[in-house]
Amino acid sequence: MISPCNLSKGLVVSGLFVVLAMLAGCVTSDEVLLNAVATPARAGKYEVQYLVDGKWTKFAAGSLALAKQTYSWAEDREALSLLNSRPAGVRFSLVDIGDNYFIVVVASADLRIPTSVGNYMYGVVRRAGGAFLYDLPSCLDLLVSQGFTDYQIEKIKAHECQYSNKASLTGALTRYAKRTAMWKRLAPSSH
Repeated sequence: MISPCNLSKGLVVSGLFVVLAMLAGCVTSDEVLLNAVATPARAGKYEVQYLVDGKWTKFAAGSLALAKQTYSWAEDREALSLLNSRPAGVRFSLVDIGDNYFIVVVASADLRIPTSVGNYMYGVVRRAGGAFLYDLPSCLDLLVSQGFTDYQIEKIKAHECQYSNKASLTGALTRYAKRTAMWKRLAPSSH
């Protein structure tokens, strides 16, 4: 069980990450670039867990539903959503890119605070056993993972992470996923 102090710290940290992601820009596109969806996760109860001091710590719980190859995540509690979703939940698709990696595709219309650039937002998931490690990188995160220097990044605008090509989007997210240690996961609930 997470102490009230740790829970409030988690909410503050989540809030900061959402704000930073919005300020730093998201990985987006105007048109959906990926539509060969996969369904690697089963519907059911899951826990959102963060890696804290080397241990997976439960942060939230919810339900994952699947209808017509589209997932829907709804949290069991009322708090700042981890996926910036509407109160009814967020819908998303997963696209298999090989080696147990998947790209998350979310329509910005499903977000409580839509992205300022692009109609679709992208993230990355890696299947690890029965759990799914995930991240919704900001534009800055993606550029850093690609080896851009501070000098180069200063000259790049947030809209630089708005993609119009499937191959470049897939390549950027694949490189990001393989170079980044993901510290958030969705794991089947043990209760």
